[in-house]
Order: sequence, then structure tokens, then C-alpha cells
Amino acid sequence: MTAQIGIPVDASTEQLRIIIGTLYLGLARAIEHISRTESPSSVDGFKDHFLTALKRGDIDMSLLDDAKTFDLVVSIVEGAMGRMTPQPTDASQVMASHVTLRR
Repeated sequence: MTAQIGIPVDASTEQLRIIIGTLYLGLARAIEHISRTESPSSVDGFKDHFLTALKRGDIDMSLLDDAKTFDLVVSIVEGAMGRMTPQPTDASQVMASHVTLRR
């Protein structure tokens, strides 16, 4: 199931940073949930499948037709996935200290 999302053309850079940070924290929370309800090995499987789908184009990124942008997105997601290791902490604190949005 793939959903198209639209980003308003008048969205500010700060709004985009907030959106990216929110999605990053949401992905971290999903990984934490998988770890709690399934197993740490399930987290590794999720990460592998997610990155494979991203690189193969199974995740619709038609807005990223530019190869440079696509490569940037893939490298950021790979880096984020590498840092998203489930922690035995409260889910609301997971990854909060690891989110850095560059200007």
C-alpha cells in the first residue's frame, strides 16, 4: 500500500525540518515497537527490507527523479537506520537525542 503525499509549495524550510524530524522520530518509534513486540532480529529484517525497497524503487519516490537527490535521500536513510538501535528506554525518548537537522 503506497500513499502519495503532497508538500505545499509554500512550506518554509523550518516546516520541512519539522516534518523530516517528525518522520525520523516516527520511524525510530516503529523500530522500537518492532523490537518490543517481536524481536531484535525482526528489527534487522525491517531495516534490510526497508532499505532494499527504497533502493529498488519499490517505495514510490517519483518526486526524486533527480539521481543526486535520490542518492542523498538513500544515504540519509541508511545513516538514520544505522543509528536506530532499539534502546531499553521510554519510547518517547527514543532517538530524541540523535536527531540533527542540517541547514
